[in-house]
Amino acid sequence: MKLNSSIYLISIYPQFNRDLSPKFESFSSDYSLQLYSSLIFNHIEILNSVMKSHHIVYCFDERDKDFLPDNFNESQTDVIFGDTTNRTQILRTLSEKYFGQSGKNLLIFSNSIGMNKADIQRVFNLLSIDDEAVVIGRAKNNKAAFIGFNNFNQELFSDIDWNNCNYDYLLAKVNKHENFVHVLDNFMSINNLEDFKNLYLELSKKESLTYCSPDMHEKFTNLFIEYKELLK
Repeated sequence: MKLNSSIYLISIYPQFNRDLSPKFESFSSDYSLQLYSSLIFNHIEILNSVMKSHHIVYCFDERDKDFLPDNFNESQTDVIFGDTTNRTQILRTLSEKYFGQSGKNLLIFSNSIGMNKADIQRVFNLLSIDDEAVVIGRAKNNKAAFIGFNNFNQELFSDIDWNNCNYDYLLAKVNKHENFVHVLDNFMSINNLEDFKNLYLELSKKESLTYCSPDMHEKFTNLFIEYKELLK
C-alpha cells in the first residue's frame, strides 16, 4: 500500500559510538556525544509527535549499530544503517526501499535543529500538489537543514554530492530540473563553534520551546554551562 508521507532522519556521521564519532571543536569525546545525542533526541521528540500521520525512518551510521541508547528501542519506527561517509549510497538505499512507496518524502539532517510540528505540516502542505515540488530548509549558516519532495527524481538525486550539501549547492542542483521550489528559513545546522554559539542564543528565546522541549533545553544547558568560556 502506498504511503501518503514519510520522514527520514539522516545521520551525517557516527553519533553514538564514542570511539568513532568525530570530536566537536574542542569538546571532549563525552560532551561531543552529548551534543550529538541531544540533537538526535530533540528530533525524535518532534517526530514522535507526528508519527501517527507520517511514516518515520531513522538512518544511522552502521558503526552506531551496537551503541544506540536503550530508550531508542522503545520507538516503533523503521531503522536502517549505512556508511555515512558515502551518503549517496544511503540515499540510494532509501530510494530503493522507501521513496517509491510514499507520495511525499522529507529528509532531515541529524545535525539540524529548529524544525517543529507546524513546520513539518507546512512542508507536506507545500508538497501536496500534482506538479513536482521540492522544499528546502535553509539554516542560518547557509547549510541545508532538510529537503522534501513529492516525486523521486533519480537523475537529480544521483547528481547531488550528499557529502557536501550546503544550501546554495543544493538549490542550484534542484533548479536544473522542472520543479516548484520552496525555501523555508531560520533553521540551524550545528557544525562548528560559531553554530554552537548561535544555538545558545536561539535556545534562550521563548520561541525555541516550539521545537525544543524543557527537558531537551536542560540537556543543551548542561553543555552551555560546561563550555561557557567558549560562548563569550
